[in-house]
Amino acid sequence: MKSIKKSPEADLRLKYNKNIEVGAIVSLVILSLLFYSFQKYEGTIVLDEAPKLVIESIDIPPTQQLQKPPPPSRPSIPIESEDEDLLDDVTIEETEIDLGEVFEAPPPPPEEDEVFEFFAVSEKPTIKHKETPKYPDLARRAGIEGRVTVMVTISEKGDVLDARILKSVPMLDEAALNAAKKCKFKPAKQRDRFVKVKMSIPFDFRLKS
Repeated sequence: MKSIKKSPEADLRLKYNKNIEVGAIVSLVILSLLFYSFQKYEGTIVLDEAPKLVIESIDIPPTQQLQKPPPPSRPSIPIESEDEDLLDDVTIEETEIDLGEVFEAPPPPPEEDEVFEFFAVSEKPTIKHKETPKYPDLARRAGIEGRVTVMVTISEKGDVLDARILKSVPMLDEAALNAAKKCKFKPAKQRDRFVKVKMSIPFDFRLKS
């Protein structure tokens, strides 16, 4: 068999370095042409005018500090002197006390009359006149019935001094209070004297059928 020899002109490895050098030179030439072919850009930028700043000076009055009043002086404590000569210069004025003078004490404040409970008196109060309450028209039209209990304070003369609701029925309380204040009693007794006493009075409100 005959051996085949490769021609040196067909061997690409021999031309590899040469081709790289030629390619690099061509690339530099193209870049140089592109660089000089474009005109230099010259642009102008217009900036806004800076605002004018006006600085005003303001006179600030100095801060006034309030002065605290000086603390009260401490009471002086007498100190016994060690010099015996100073005792001779001290003179004590004589004071006369009239033992016959009588100092009148102020009178004691008047004591309020005690109000006794109904069960605490020896003689219970009895009612002499029980006022009939006026039925309110609004409660009558609404058909409201019931019993209102009023707590009254009876004076030593048998009059009603104070009245308050003990058991309430809406729309009937005011009529019961007005009736309780017009009631008359025989006053209560504690031993041998008339006293104030508390007592409850019921008022019934019934509609006629």
